[in-house]
Amino acid sequence: MTDLSLQPYIDSIVSLLDEKKVEDIRTYFVAETSWMTDYVIVSTIKNSVHAKSVLVQLEQFFHKMDKSDVVYSHPRVTGDPNSGWIILDANSVVVHCLDDDSRNFYNIDALFEKQGNVHYF
Repeated sequence: MTDLSLQPYIDSIVSLLDEKKVEDIRTYFVAETSWMTDYVIVSTIKNSVHAKSVLVQLEQFFHKMDKSDVVYSHPRVTGDPNSGWIILDANSVVVHCLDDDSRNFYNIDALFEKQGNVHYF
């Protein structure tokens, strides 16, 4: 995959997160250093209710996609809105939504900043 082939999907996901008032959205292009995915998106959610709302919207977004698209239309979800960290793995794009405490504690941004290009929103 090239950076440009997924950019419309990344832009749509970031717009969706922004519309849902998700904070500190960062995208990492990691295709050159990772065999698992091309992009990682990390964002901050406010609480479990916010997490559930964001999760539903993201699942609907991916479900609407055609299966022939480069991004998997039925992402695997890990975590629970009450846990403070949910992950949607759509193969070429992985979306992390963490509450503020979890994001600060695990500091996954530091890991991805070392691996790829970062874009802040």
